[in-house]
Amino acid sequence: MTDNQEIEPSDTLYRWLHPSQYHWEKRRPTSAAFTNTYMSVDISKLTTLEESYERAKKYDKNAVVSFEAKIAMEKEQEIVHCPTHIIDDSNPGETTVCKVRDGCDAYSENASEECLICINNAHGCVIGKKKDSVKKALARACKVEIYPPSS
Repeated sequence: MTDNQEIEPSDTLYRWLHPSQYHWEKRRPTSAAFTNTYMSVDISKLTTLEESYERAKKYDKNAVVSFEAKIAMEKEQEIVHCPTHIIDDSNPGETTVCKVRDGCDAYSENASEECLICINNAHGCVIGKKKDSVKKALARACKVEIYPPSS
């Protein structure tokens, strides 16, 4: 398991979008893309845009936006590096869980902690209540890296 990385205000974060989370007229994501208290992101210094997009497609997300960590930090959001893990029954006890916060539901399908392997070392969480002002600030600050297909 890798050491958790410190997130700097200048770091770029990638957020995956579902097609319904993109506002075509405004050419940016909707604020609905930024609602979770534990909001999953990829930390760009730990991955490439292409790798992040490949992971996104596995979860039926077909667009990627980016924003600077400082935008979330200015809105009193905490950003932590927390690699995601999956169950690996073939190697019991060999790996450990990177649990940043009890109650984090970013990847709740991976609830068992007995035997997990890292599947995304670049994963991070933007932690905090997402009031409307926070959601709107994040949506406005985004740069679209990979556009969703037009419908």
